Amino acid sequence: MDLNGRIFVTSDTHFGEVSICKRFGRDFDDVESMNQQLLHEINSVVDQDDVLLHLGDFVGNVPDSRVRIAESMRSQIKCRRIILVRGNHDPIGKPRFDRLFDSIHEVLTFKLPMPETHSDQIRLVLSHYPLRVWQGRHAGALHLYGHVHGTVEESGRSTDVGVDSWGLRPQSLDSVARMLCERPVGFERIRPRLQPER
Repeated sequence: MDLNGRIFVTSDTHFGEVSICKRFGRDFDDVESMNQQLLHEINSVVDQDDVLLHLGDFVGNVPDSRVRIAESMRSQIKCRRIILVRGNHDPIGKPRFDRLFDSIHEVLTFKLPMPETHSDQIRLVLSHYPLRVWQGRHAGALHLYGHVHGTVEESGRSTDVGVDSWGLRPQSLDSVARMLCERPVGFERIRPRLQPER
């Protein structure tokens, strides 16, 4: 997968979902105001040649019009490349929806040069849902997720990249990786058993 250039990450825009404002404290009077503010925040940081990694729930729970809303919102985002990690509200089996994105994944994992050295590589594991254990965690791999709208405590080198945790704005992947790399790995190879033997 070609990830050259500047990369940004976000999640849980829930375009078109009326109930999302009350459920997660988004201060908007109506869904159109929310849609326009989210578009403004994306377009204020992501340029045409950048890559936006969207970790799911691009559209909200609007069953009869998800694809139409997604098409409308995607046409107003100025970057050419959006890679989607599918969320639970994103349509499945809808080619018109799938064509809006460069690629669609259930889980996406890749290695990225370390933010400071740009020589050593660090693994990133991206999913819509937060994982308790992820590939390479014991070696310092980073985990980015959405879905929880800031309601789950972060663990080790993981963080919720959803818009509700970051002022509605996508974040530079480098800056998020740098923040997480400053944290301890927080994973001991020898751990006490916490699940009973059955």
